[in-house]
Amino acid sequence: MPISLSSFSEIAARVGPSPVVVVHSAFAEPQRLLQQFAEAAPLFHGARLYCLMPMVVPPYARAGAIQHFKVTTFMPGAGLRQAVNKGQARVEPCNFAAIPQLFSSGKVRANLLLLQVSPSDASGQVSLGISIDYVAAVLAQKPLVVAQVNPRMPVTSGNTCLPVSALDYVLHHEEDLVDTGTASSGDEVDQAIARHVAGLIEPGDVLQVGIGTLPDLVLGHLEHLHNLGCHTGILSAGWQKLIENGVVNNSTKKHFRGISIATMAGGNRCFYDFLHRNGAIEFHPCSLTHNLKTLVTIDGLCAINSVLQMDLAGNCNAEGVDGRVIAAPGGLPDFAQGASGAVRGKSIIALRSSFIHRQSGKRQGNIVASFNASTPISLSCQYVDYAISEYGVAALRGLSPTQRAKALIAIAHPEHRHQLRQQKKQH
Repeated sequence: MPISLSSFSEIAARVGPSPVVVVHSAFAEPQRLLQQFAEAAPLFHGARLYCLMPMVVPPYARAGAIQHFKVTTFMPGAGLRQAVNKGQARVEPCNFAAIPQLFSSGKVRANLLLLQVSPSDASGQVSLGISIDYVAAVLAQKPLVVAQVNPRMPVTSGNTCLPVSALDYVLHHEEDLVDTGTASSGDEVDQAIARHVAGLIEPGDVLQVGIGTLPDLVLGHLEHLHNLGCHTGILSAGWQKLIENGVVNNSTKKHFRGISIATMAGGNRCFYDFLHRNGAIEFHPCSLTHNLKTLVTIDGLCAINSVLQMDLAGNCNAEGVDGRVIAAPGGLPDFAQGASGAVRGKSIIALRSSFIHRQSGKRQGNIVASFNASTPISLSCQYVDYAISEYGVAALRGLSPTQRAKALIAIAHPEHRHQLRQQKKQH
C-alpha cells in the first residue's frame, strides 16, 4: 500500500540528483501536490521536468522554484506561455501521437511521476480521471509515483484505472480541479467563423475539435443535426449538451459505436460531475486517440482546428507569431492528416483573417504570401481541405497551387487582398 506523503525530502533521496520528473497534464495537474513539490525545489535542483498544457501558472513555474528545474513542455498552455517566452522553459514540438513513444522507447526515462487521481474504489482501483494521454507509457517505466488523491476527480470510463498498489506515496487533499472559467461568447469574428465551420458539418460526421471559445461556438451551432460522433483529443463542456440531447450518439462509428472518445477533458465542476462514471464517454491514451491508423478508419471524420497563420500555398503555422511562442503542433497534424485520409473525411482549418499588432497598432494579415525561414510549419498544405476565416470558406482539396492561392486571397482581410495578389505575382 502507498505511504502517506509527509515531505518531499524522502522522495528526493529516493530519486537521486537531477531526476526526470513527469507531471499529470492539463486540467489534471495536482495543484496542492505541486505546491509542496515547488516548495522543495532546491532538493530537486537540476531536475528535468516534463509537462503538457498547464492551464494555470503551475507552482513549479513560479519565482523561487523554476530556476531549479529544466522545464520542457509538449504544449505550453496558458499557464506556461510566459515562462517559455522568457526562456525559462522550452517547448518540445512533438505531435501528440508521438509523445508516448518518447517514453516507451526509453529516450525519456522518468524517475518521478506526479499524478492526481480519484479515491480508490472497493476493488482497490483509482482513476486517472480527466487526463490519460501518455501516462500509461510513463507508468510502464516504473518510476516512483506520488499521487494527490482528490475526491473531486471524476472516475472516468475507458483505459483510466490503475491499482492503488501502483502508487508509492499519496497526499489526500480535496480541491477544485482546474476550471476553464466562464464560457466566452466570443466577438463578431469568432461568431462568423463558427457559423462558416458549422455549415460544413453533416449528419453522421464524427467530430474532433479543440478547446476554447471558437470550438465551443462551433458545437453550439450543431444542435439541429443528428447522429454525430465524437473522437477528439480534448473534450470540453461544449460537448455536454449535445451528448445529453442525443445529437452526439456515435451511432455511425465502426469502432467504439455509441461511445464518445477523448484522451483528456477540461471544463467546470458541472462538466466534471457529468463525466463521473459516465459509460458513454471513454478516455484512452493518445497513442490510440491520435493514431493515424485509427483515424483514417473513421468514416466521416471531421477535424476542426485553429491556426495562427496560413501562406498562399496552404501551409499552416499554429505555434507562434512575431517571435512569441503561443502553442505547439499538438494534435493538429495527427487529426488533420487522419481526416484527410478518411472516407468522407474533412480537415477544416480556421483562422482570423488579421490581428492588430501590439506595438504598431496596425492591422496585419494572418494569410500571408509566404512564410519566412523562421516561421514553423505546423501543418503541410496537403492536409488542409477547407480554410475558413470570417470572410468565408476556401475549399482547397484538389486545387492547383494557383487556384489554392486565389481561394485563400478571397477569404483574406479586404485590406490585404490587393497586396497578396501583387506578392503572388512576384513569386
